Amino acid sequence: MSVNPPIIEAVCESRLSPDDSKEECQDSTVVTFHLQRAFSQLLSLEVRLPQPGEVRDYLLRYPDLTDLLLPVCEATRQRFGSHAQLSLEVYRDPEIEDEYVTLYVRHPEYDKCVMKAIKEIRTAYEAKLAGKSGWFLLTTDFRPPR
Repeated sequence: MSVNPPIIEAVCESRLSPDDSKEECQDSTVVTFHLQRAFSQLLSLEVRLPQPGEVRDYLLRYPDLTDLLLPVCEATRQRFGSHAQLSLEVYRDPEIEDEYVTLYVRHPEYDKCVMKAIKEIRTAYEAKLAGKSGWFLLTTDFRPPR
């Protein structure tokens, strides 16, 4: 799967209004660069990104989540191995106006060990979410790998 993140210069130009400063563009460029690098690392971990634009847009709004996202994906891949499918998606709550990045673990077969492992990984990172601007959830939807 190939991700085609936006070209850094195009992102800066599209985000600049007449009142924006060059410094804001440079900040945006740094965030975009880190995001491109993070997407490459996610792909090397074989994390699926079915809607990379949605994930990118969310992480552009909440860039401090990127630093948490990679270690959790690495820990999840290490814990579940290559037979589990990991899919990073933006979840949108249908009842209230809420959205957040979700890493779904899809396993060929589900037993209580799957949820136990997910809860252990979640417990290890939840405290680090306290200072973050966005939200991130590790869970399963109990679907088989696609």
